[in-house]
Amino acid sequence: MAEPGVDYRLAAAGREAEEDDRLDLLEQIYDPTSQARRTLVQPGWRCLEVGAGRGSMAVWLATQVGPTGHVVATDLDTRYLSRLELPNLEVVRHNILDDPLDALGAGSFDLVCSRLMLFHLQNRQEQAIQQMVACLRPGGWLVDEDANWGTAGAPADPAHPRYDDYEQVWQDGDWWAARGYDKVFGQKLPVLFERCGLEDVRCEASTEVVRGGSPWARWWIPTLEVINELGGGGDDRGARRPDRLAAQGAAPRLLGPERRRRLVALSQIHETRYATTYALLVALSLERPH
Repeated sequence: MAEPGVDYRLAAAGREAEEDDRLDLLEQIYDPTSQARRTLVQPGWRCLEVGAGRGSMAVWLATQVGPTGHVVATDLDTRYLSRLELPNLEVVRHNILDDPLDALGAGSFDLVCSRLMLFHLQNRQEQAIQQMVACLRPGGWLVDEDANWGTAGAPADPAHPRYDDYEQVWQDGDWWAARGYDKVFGQKLPVLFERCGLEDVRCEASTEVVRGGSPWARWWIPTLEVINELGGGGDDRGARRPDRLAAQGAAPRLLGPERRRRLVALSQIHETRYATTYALLVALSLERPH
């Protein structure tokens, strides 16, 4: 099995409490809509969640499938999932890209799902989708929720005093591209899923306006901060390794003055009380051919 945290840009090593808080906010924001998108789950189903985080959705799935069903929750780092104790919930440390699928039960799941996970698998998203499809039984369903993060956080009020500073840093979402991400990854999901042989592809997108100081803004700030520290731009990939950063405490001093100034600009504008546009969220529900 892969070592915990390896190749994951938001690895918790050295910042466990902060990551716990960040994931708690993520659950508050996304769980209601994620649950609504998984209402197809029936008692007795076998479900797999890839990149389960703290496990809130895995726990919800376990309640839906009931005592006759089974849920497998995987992550590269299971320190949060290991706290869960439900008889029909199994926690497995697993890398969907590199580890054998036999450990999960290939071809046996009625539902395989993930949320805000594929985006982080730079240039390997299609491979991950293929692996998840291989875990489905014929007629099973794959549900993924990802986003066009390049549209997230765009200021809605040009009159805001920090609008120009923010736009200079954000660069129409190219802040992500400088860190190795695809800012419009979400809109590519339908093509990727069809290439992986799935049928009955359904795509749903949503957007909303949020304010600084809201749960979404309070989640967005530490997310940008840790991506800037653990997954920052440049070609020095070794400097972004979570183990090396953890050894130094992933301290803010690791950021150069310019990077720190830019990050502060992003954080401050989200801490103020003004509206920002929410990320375009793309959710897909797909069926593996019988």
